[in-house]
Amino acid sequence: MRVRARAWHVLPRLLPLLGQLRDAGRSAWSDDLIAGIVAASLLVPQSMAYAVLAGLPPETGLYASIIPPLAYALFGTSRVLGVGPVAVLALMVANALNDYSGGDRQLWLSGAVILAAEGGLFLTLLGVFRLGVLVNFISHPVLSGFTSGAAVLIITSQVKYLLGIDLARGDVFETLQALISHVDELHGPTLTFGLAALMVLLVGRSPLMRLLKRIGMDARSVVLVVRTIPLSVVILATLAAALLNAESTYGLAVVGTVSAGLPVPSLDFLSASGWRTLLPSAMLIALIGYVESVSLAKVLAARRRQKVDANRELVALGMSNLAAAMVGALPVAGGFSRSVVNFDVGARTQLAGIITAGLIGVVALFVTGWFYFLPDAVLAAIIVVAVAQLIDVAGARRVWAYDRADGVALAVTGVAVLGLGIEVGLLMGIVLSLALYLWRTGHPHIAVVGRLLGTEHYRNVNRYVAQTNPRVLAVRVDESIYFANAAQVEDFITRHLAAAPDTQKLLLVMAAVNYIDASGLEMLDHLEEALAHAGIVLYLAEVKGPVQDRLRSTRLGQRVAGRTYLTTGRAFEAFADAECSKRRNGAEY
Repeated sequence: MRVRARAWHVLPRLLPLLGQLRDAGRSAWSDDLIAGIVAASLLVPQSMAYAVLAGLPPETGLYASIIPPLAYALFGTSRVLGVGPVAVLALMVANALNDYSGGDRQLWLSGAVILAAEGGLFLTLLGVFRLGVLVNFISHPVLSGFTSGAAVLIITSQVKYLLGIDLARGDVFETLQALISHVDELHGPTLTFGLAALMVLLVGRSPLMRLLKRIGMDARSVVLVVRTIPLSVVILATLAAALLNAESTYGLAVVGTVSAGLPVPSLDFLSASGWRTLLPSAMLIALIGYVESVSLAKVLAARRRQKVDANRELVALGMSNLAAAMVGALPVAGGFSRSVVNFDVGARTQLAGIITAGLIGVVALFVTGWFYFLPDAVLAAIIVVAVAQLIDVAGARRVWAYDRADGVALAVTGVAVLGLGIEVGLLMGIVLSLALYLWRTGHPHIAVVGRLLGTEHYRNVNRYVAQTNPRVLAVRVDESIYFANAAQVEDFITRHLAAAPDTQKLLLVMAAVNYIDASGLEMLDHLEEALAHAGIVLYLAEVKGPVQDRLRSTRLGQRVAGRTYLTTGRAFEAFADAECSKRRNGAEY
């Protein structure tokens, strides 16, 4: 009995799904069943569309929506994150394979599997060594600019399918130029199907919601029905194209044969060539997929007061991508649309993801033949509508209004993605954000502080009416002291000392200093010696424990050991007592 009890507590840590099922109880199963069905209705057309966007057969999108979600369901800590192919990663896959394959179809297919395998191994290793903090180097403005730029790139890449014009692959500007020169080749039947699908997907949701509410349908049922619109569009468009025999009669481009059957796991990709060539792209794809997945999972979890473990998510997404490689699919991540569907419909555990995967497996087995007459224009419309919501103009305005430097990073990343490509644009954004970080921390906020009258608080004398001591210069450094800002800190101190010739004591307030590197330590060491020659004594206040621990074994730390105070107030009290004692001794003398 004790062994069983211990296993019941240990297993949920290894397999979070067990803990989710235990906490939710059987009452949640009906919610998960409904969420799984609705998510499957959305995921079937989306999965095929994203596979086509990546330059892969439609069935690989279905495969990526069967086995990888099962792997995530076992290891993932989010209860509602829906894992599968996503638009941005599909575009990155196509971009990476376009140069790698050289037009060879077999290399393209094997390259997609290698990208999934390498990304899976990379994420799993990061998770095992608990290195999730590394992905924080992709700042939110850079990620927002990248996502918005990629969304625009995806939309322009679908123009040729919506209009029926044969356009060469290129960036946004090249696509627009080619479109202008080939606009006379517009294909009427293709445009008709594409526009009709766009109108229904974009405009049909609100009228349908109003109609369903007017007839008395409850809010949850309305959500369920509205979420099936993309699948309804696919079914109706396929029926219309089949009845009109649009492929042969009007020259309408259709999906064609979609292979039936479930994916067969294989390790053949291990012997494939191209691992070294594709590794940089695989790492970028994996990082972007992880950041977007965890960001979404955390937002949705916070709304229900749940928790997501970032390092466990690395392992879960890594295992999901390894599963995708084993079944010959493209890289996967947490998708915005399907995750929000799970949340809105009321999924309580990852059982919903398992149900979705099972239903898509049924589609792959028995229904793929029905998609032969599905127009390419309709798949393009589904992609356009899905990615349009990733263009965050309002968010860009907020970033620009709050911090112009971050706004520049966002804009540069977006424009670079459009003009220079996915990977170059992302790398430029990351480098720019790191450069901005170094510039900000290299020019830290430093203030001379004094005591607010009637309080024990010490604040910037340029912002408040504060009491100071002409013989004491109290300086607060609002940043860690390291190689990029050590000279700035020293320059600030020397300038203010030169302007205050009566200064006898320098008090460094280090409440905001989390770390002092070797360059910072050397600067402080030399400063203390120079001050001593000038008859000025260096004191420290509010030194954090970890910083004090490191200083204790240094020459500087040993010299100022008796001149370090817990608070700024205690330091000034000690200075005042010393001055009173000196005056008394002088009077007695």
